[in-house]
Amino acid sequence: MVKYRIFIIVIIIIIIGKLVNCTQAKDIKLYAKPAHHGENRFKSTNKGSFLKWLKMRINKGDYPLVDQADIKSIIKETDLKLINSSSDLPRATWIGHATVLVQYNGINFLTDPHLTERPAPVDFFIPKRLTLPALSYEKLPKINFIVISHNHYDHLDHRTVDMFGNSVKWYVPLGLKSWFKKRGINSNKIVELDWWQSHEFAKDVNITFTPSVHWSKRAPWNTNKSLWGSWSIKIKDFNCWFAGDTGYDKKLFKEIGQRTGPYDLAFIPIGAYGPRYFMLKQHVDPAQAVFIHKDIKTDKSIPIHWGCFQLSHEPFLEPLKLLTKAMKLQGLPQNQFAPIKIGETIIVNK
Repeated sequence: MVKYRIFIIVIIIIIIGKLVNCTQAKDIKLYAKPAHHGENRFKSTNKGSFLKWLKMRINKGDYPLVDQADIKSIIKETDLKLINSSSDLPRATWIGHATVLVQYNGINFLTDPHLTERPAPVDFFIPKRLTLPALSYEKLPKINFIVISHNHYDHLDHRTVDMFGNSVKWYVPLGLKSWFKKRGINSNKIVELDWWQSHEFAKDVNITFTPSVHWSKRAPWNTNKSLWGSWSIKIKDFNCWFAGDTGYDKKLFKEIGQRTGPYDLAFIPIGAYGPRYFMLKQHVDPAQAVFIHKDIKTDKSIPIHWGCFQLSHEPFLEPLKLLTKAMKLQGLPQNQFAPIKIGETIIVNK
């Protein structure tokens, strides 16, 4: 049954990919030659392939079962009064998966917004999300800008992009601007950046695209045609960092901390790491997430990228247990990197 379902999903993704306008531009103009620039594509240390993923999925079989009580335990009703009030202190609300609403000094921005049911180009066959977004599009406050880490379907959802359209400024990795333009986004609403490039959104609001260890693909024919990365966002005296998706590289993350840190708050993934032999070079596990927390020099971190989409084979609540264990092993206070519930808001008292 698992093999048959995976086969059907593969065929549908290949066919539908073109129909939903999933491809990037055929020719990426790479004006410089940094180490991560290749010939008409970007270089990644990830050596995985679609066939290797398919083999792993068939060998592993179905994902672990998830108890409804466990799902309910990680959800909290969002304080709408709070998020619609003035943001005199920095605050962050976890909407689910890699989507975070950050508010400070009159600025509201989102990370990798995904507000629909499935991380896929189609609305069937792929399992629905286990937990709904804490906020619907209609209940969000006015959003000023959005940062996109890369083009995988659980981070770049075309249906959610269509909701926001030209109402926001989009910050995207190099190679993705053409995709947004094809969806009707005006060119002046898109800021496309390479690693370490910065853009001033407004006075006292500076955004820098920083590296990560990952890759990109929306269809079998466009692997690494667009870049991937993380985001450093500084609003006045508040400095935060969004990791996106990443494997671990100590040297890289220490460089991020040195060049754009230290940070008041970071959003670091802790899920989708199993099986480890397959996910090692593209997704950190909780122990590596703690290393990143230390490397980038952040006062506080929020774990993201767990508890929403069933993308890998670890048990549902295992990331939380391993995060607690890793913090103890590193001798760090638990409140420096502690989970919050989907819908919960934390306030940074500077």
